[in-house]
Amino acid sequence: MFEFELSITKALHRDHVATLAMLEKLETALNKQGGSTAPSPDNSEWRSLLSELVAILEADVKGHFAFEESRLFPIFIEYVDPGIPTMLLEEHEIIRPLAEALLVSARTALESGFDSAGWSGFHAQGIELVEREVFHIQKEEMGFLPALEQILEADDDAELSMAYSEAGGAV
Repeated sequence: MFEFELSITKALHRDHVATLAMLEKLETALNKQGGSTAPSPDNSEWRSLLSELVAILEADVKGHFAFEESRLFPIFIEYVDPGIPTMLLEEHEIIRPLAEALLVSARTALESGFDSAGWSGFHAQGIELVEREVFHIQKEEMGFLPALEQILEADDDAELSMAYSEAGGAV
């Protein structure tokens, strides 16, 4: 595993680790529950999982993605190449509506439980989100973040870390 030196890449990595942990919990729970029968509305494990899912997806899709798109992708394009940011942005554009649909479903389920159609949709979308986002994070960890380590200067790191922290990131 790559050792990150910059504050901003360390923060993004910590967010990735937290998101991957949540996605692993989600995948395990979805596989255990199966797609045909919804969990009971008073199931404390599912309520806890849904609450955690909402918090992680909110931070990831609204904060992390937006920060990368507005602050990091332009730097990467200027100093390295547009290919990687273009690919990552395309993935954000697929993951974002999927995550937003899961957020709506999770919030609804926290209020009133899942009906059978709601559960079926949540289950399928949850499995798809896990697949897409895990692969996406792996790409960022193997290519994007290590390249940022090479192109960012100490002043850039300080400014970006402050901006990420202000945007709700994990600096």
